[in-house]
Amino acid sequence: MSFVIDLDAAERREVQYPNGIPIKFRDEQFVYPAELPARALDPLLSDELDLVGLLGDVIEASENPTAATVIDFLFKRPQLPRRFVEAIYEVHRTLLGKEEYERFESLGPSLPAYVRLTTGLIKVYGVDLGKLFGPGASSENDGEMSSPTSADSTTDSTPEGSGASQDSPDSSD
Repeated sequence: MSFVIDLDAAERREVQYPNGIPIKFRDEQFVYPAELPARALDPLLSDELDLVGLLGDVIEASENPTAATVIDFLFKRPQLPRRFVEAIYEVHRTLLGKEEYERFESLGPSLPAYVRLTTGLIKVYGVDLGKLFGPGASSENDGEMSSPTSADSTTDSTPEGSGASQDSPDSSD
């Protein structure tokens, strides 16, 4: 049997980091999982933190929100900055495990160290937080035309005058 989606197939990151993602901090090594566990982002999506609500308010406030708009909404949620920092700690605790996280914390990482570590992991994991928290709008095509998936792609059903007026209505009608 062949599978359309094989969750056990080796992904690029898992091949590149088969034993996890090594992190060096103060001459100590820590290993983050090669694959981001789904539950690792739960602290950022919690109702108590309400980041999704904040972003929804900012988006509803105007088409082009300014920093002043964001700051205004933050002042309406004075507990948010502290809860956000705690959520980041919880994400790292989930990724490292309790004992490794305690060892990491014992080295006294600064807030800038957490920022560097988190942004580095976001790049390695390929997580786009803007898309994660953004509105659920459909994606748009930035290019003029799409390319075939391979150079050998041919379709007998595509008329030679492709793109010309056709008998069937557009799917967007």
